[in-house]
Amino acid sequence: MKEIRNLQLSEFQKEIINKLDDEYCYKISYGFGIYGEYVAIKIFNKEMEHLFTIEGRDNTVSINNYIEKLKKKLEFLELILKENK
Repeated sequence: MKEIRNLQLSEFQKEIINKLDDEYCYKISYGFGIYGEYVAIKIFNKEMEHLFTIEGRDNTVSINNYIEKLKKKLEFLELILKENK
């Protein structure tokens, strides 16, 4: 197995890690994807449930876009639940 040295986290990833409190933990994942090597941070809650992944190319804009998509999905699910009552 290749020894992994000098993982390069983006500034955004470092910022996220520094903002985590005791309610959350993280794991750094390293691998190869279709675009080459990547370093990702997987965020977990205390129960070790995976919440989301921050990739090296992520930034505030991409996270805000992700939040907007999740809001639309949530609105749709709420609509389905209302119709099924």
